[in-house]
Amino acid sequence: MSAFGRALTRELRHLRRDRWDLAGLFIVPGILLALMAGMLLQGTMHKLPLAVVDSDGTSASRTMIRALDASPMIRIDGLYQSEPDAMRVLRSGEAMALVHLPPGLGEGLARDREPVIRILYNASFLSAGRQLSSAAEQAVQASALQILADELPNHTLPSPRTRRLAVEATALGNASGSYEWFLGLLIYPSVLHLVAACATAMALGRELRDGSLASWARSTGGVASALAGKMLPYVVVVSLWGVAWMLWLTLARGWRFEGSIALITFAQTLLYAGTAAISALLIAITRDTPATLSAGIVYAGSALAYSGATLPLNGGSLFARAWSNLLPLPHYLALQLGQVSDQAITMTGAIVPTIALSAYLVIAGSGAIALISVAARRQ
Repeated sequence: MSAFGRALTRELRHLRRDRWDLAGLFIVPGILLALMAGMLLQGTMHKLPLAVVDSDGTSASRTMIRALDASPMIRIDGLYQSEPDAMRVLRSGEAMALVHLPPGLGEGLARDREPVIRILYNASFLSAGRQLSSAAEQAVQASALQILADELPNHTLPSPRTRRLAVEATALGNASGSYEWFLGLLIYPSVLHLVAACATAMALGRELRDGSLASWARSTGGVASALAGKMLPYVVVVSLWGVAWMLWLTLARGWRFEGSIALITFAQTLLYAGTAAISALLIAITRDTPATLSAGIVYAGSALAYSGATLPLNGGSLFARAWSNLLPLPHYLALQLGQVSDQAITMTGAIVPTIALSAYLVIAGSGAIALISVAARRQ
């Protein structure tokens, strides 16, 4: 049997015996992806807490409060007598925004004035506060005609010249739509990237004897082939989890990839193979499994934040841009997001990220093979 076959058989035999490693490969990723699916299942935000300050206290303000409460985006957290009381709730995080209904609301509308309704939202909640503010503005504007009909004599319709409400929305510190598609495509490779980094580090770390992989290299009979056989089960299983997530998004949830799913599948396999090569290189350098796991958590755990997909890197520090270019995940995400939007297979869209992902496999893998081979010859 070849060195590749011996290493593969040996690793499969270990996984069959060790229930904890088996769970880490087959159960933990499933739990993480299931939790992610549950968090994103709703897709859009609903029933965000809103504080209301009613300084009017008339039927007009009550009509507006009912309109706010009827919005699917809004859950009225409470009615407050003054804006400072509501601001304390807003700053504590119990509410994400507040609406201040001014005195003389209905009368002002009936007399063709322009009462100002203040909407303050906590920018610490980023897009949630903005969406809540937008939903509140739509609700109060929609209720204006009903208030006018109640206030005008004989409930006649207002003149077309009647001005709408003036709504003043202020941030104290994204576009509406489903977050399931956008975040689901970003988070799942990040989670599986981290799983692959940890699982492959643990797999090769088990072979450390006296701080060296020399005995493992001699027993397998060929470092490159043995390393490929050892890492193969982990790369295959993690890649299959990625395929399962894409099937969940497309077949179960109804989303669609405009570009090539085959190219995305190939690219993510390269990502996880490159991750395995990096883990092997780190093990060969540090000769310490905990240190390699720590390094894996640092580079794989921070990869999404430095990918430029959620927070732009334009104008960022030199370190942020350099670190992003050194990490494998940003290159994969660039290819994936391009294919999601039906970007053609161009130099910048797919070829460059594919070459970059292949470089991690070749360079890190070659480095690991060289270091392990040198250690084997010295002992």
